Amino acid sequence: MATPKFTSRHLSPRQYRGLEKLGDAYFPAGGEFPAFSSLGCAEHVDEVLDPMPAGDRDSLKVLLGLLRFMPQWKLALLVRWLEGAPSVPDWAGGGALRFLRMGIRGLAMTLYYSGRKGARYTGRTPLDILDYRVGVYTGDCEARSS
Repeated sequence: MATPKFTSRHLSPRQYRGLEKLGDAYFPAGGEFPAFSSLGCAEHVDEVLDPMPAGDRDSLKVLLGLLRFMPQWKLALLVRWLEGAPSVPDWAGGGALRFLRMGIRGLAMTLYYSGRKGARYTGRTPLDILDYRVGVYTGDCEARSS
């Protein structure tokens, strides 16, 4: 039985592919860690985009649609260049570059380290590999209520 193809409420298939390519530029496969696109974490992008202001989401959609056409090596170069944005002075557009870097990097990192994976991925997530668990200790609350 074939797994149904993922569809997003916000992204077109082309924009979704742009997100996967962007994510692979930040998180290519390496060691035990899966590539962003192999992990399938982008299937959860709607959870990140739902609370985003519509204007910001629309701008991101345009960017992701454009990134889809960029060769992977150029996208990796763009990501590397944006990582140098903190050293670009404001008078040279550093503020806009830092804002762009924060937005696209934040999206990729949020999805990759969410602990979620796609329907077709059967391996361990990055959090599993790192053996990292996020939780809230409630033992004190339970002791007071009894």
